[in-house]
This record gives sequence, structure tokens and C-alpha cells, in this order.
Amino acid sequence: MGNSRKVQNWARGAVKLGLLLTDPKVRSTISDTFRDNFGDVSEHVTDKYSDVKNRVSDQYENVMDRLESMTDRFQPRNQWPARVGGFLMGAGIGVGLGILFAPAPGTETRDTVSEKVSDIKNRVVQSASSAGSKIRNTVTSMPSTASTGTEG
Repeated sequence: MGNSRKVQNWARGAVKLGLLLTDPKVRSTISDTFRDNFGDVSEHVTDKYSDVKNRVSDQYENVMDRLESMTDRFQPRNQWPARVGGFLMGAGIGVGLGILFAPAPGTETRDTVSEKVSDIKNRVVQSASSAGSKIRNTVTSMPSTASTGTEG
């Protein structure tokens, strides 16, 4: 019988609380009290968050400055070769993966790759010789600027 009395007491308490919370004055008082206390807490938390945020931001900037200075010390001044090397490495990896996952047998793939490389080489040679002849024609067709020695 002791358990049923406890349950009844809990049920009565819950009903009383429910009725109490339906009263507009009580709800208003609770709401105002909660708002006031929560406002104080939120201001305190905001201040602490701002302090922590500023510290973290300062530390981050400090670390990034140090990292940048260390990187500048160890990296070569001209970054062009490193970028070209990275590009060529990526191209080589791409070609290797392409050959690895090619749908044709290995001999056909190698023959195809050889033909493509030969074709590209021929195009480069033709372009270079064409550009060289254009440059030669341009240079030879330029008017002479040599002095005649008769200037006064």
C-alpha cells in the first residue's frame, strides 16, 4: 500500500503544478525571473566566449606568422620549378592510372600510347620549326637600323 500512496502523492503534486502553471500571473512571474537570470548568465557566457575567442584568434595569428616565416626560410624563392614539378608528377600519376584502368589489353594500350606520344612529338617539332621560320622571316624582313657613319 505504500507504493500506491506514493504514486497518488506524485500525481497530486503534478496536477497542482499543472494548475499553478496555468495561472497567467504565475507564468509571467516565472518567465520574467527566468529571462532576468538567463540574461545575466548569457552576458557572462558571452563575455567569457569573447575572451576565449580573442585569445584563440591571437594564438592562431601568432602560429600562422611563425609558420609563414619558417616556410619562407625553407622554401626556394622561385616557386615556378616546384609548381611545374607538381604538375608533371600529377600528369605522370594520371597516365599511370589511365594505363592501369584502361579497358584494352596492355599491348594495345602501349601501342596507342606510343602513337599518341609520337603524334604529340611531331606536332611539337612542327610547331617549333614553324615558329622558328616565322621568327627568321620577321628578323630578315626588319629594316636595318645600322648607322651609316654620315651623321653629323
